[in-house]
Amino acid sequence: MKYVKYKKKRFEVREARLDLSNLKIKNIYEIERLEEIADLEELNLSNNYIREINNLENLKSLKKLNLQFNEITEIKNLENLTNLTHLYLYNNNISKIKGLDDLINLTELNLFDNRIQKIEGLGNLTDLKELYLGSNRIYIIEGLENLSKLRFLNIEKNFITKIQGLDKLRNLVLLVIKRNRINELKNLESLVQLKRLNLAFNKINDIKGVGGLKNLQIIDLRGNPVYENKIEISNTKIKVKLLDAQDLVNYCQ
Repeated sequence: MKYVKYKKKRFEVREARLDLSNLKIKNIYEIERLEEIADLEELNLSNNYIREINNLENLKSLKKLNLQFNEITEIKNLENLTNLTHLYLYNNNISKIKGLDDLINLTELNLFDNRIQKIEGLGNLTDLKELYLGSNRIYIIEGLENLSKLRFLNIEKNFITKIQGLDKLRNLVLLVIKRNRINELKNLESLVQLKRLNLAFNKINDIKGVGGLKNLQIIDLRGNPVYENKIEISNTKIKVKLLDAQDLVNYCQ
């Protein structure tokens, strides 16, 4: 049985998975024998005190890497992990999206709750299907033009005032932009596969911009002037449910 050691305690690898979460780890180099587990596919280092990504270069078989709830300030030293499909960096101190150019097999990237100000550094991630950028400091939707396979985009709780930069996301099914500063619905016409749209708690006064979205099933407009005024969609070609405050919005909570 393969294993690593941290503070003299053994942690076994089970079915190519290793869980090192909640151990108060500050430095990945403190994990003994980690670099020897070359066939490791899943590594969980969440809920620690890690500040720097390092000592992972030999884990070339890694597919899932969980580094959420740490103190990481920079995405780096991941260039050897070209088989990575899922990368979780939720709740860290990252201010810039970079260091991902070689991760061409990524299908899910979670950068929720960081300090990111600009959407960039994603151009090579053409297989990406899920992208989480909520709870950051983003003002402009940009840098997504190469992500044509994207199906889920979450950019809630930012400082976005305008919907733009989504033209190439023709496979997008779910878009969450709640709790921003958007006052107008436009530039959505290319999202032909969109089924669910969460725009709760913005500043939207009318919903004319969704009239051409034939696959749209649910739109959440709670906390907008348009919802308070009970303005309904008049376009009969699409059937849209305006969510009430009592509804369970499980798809984007």
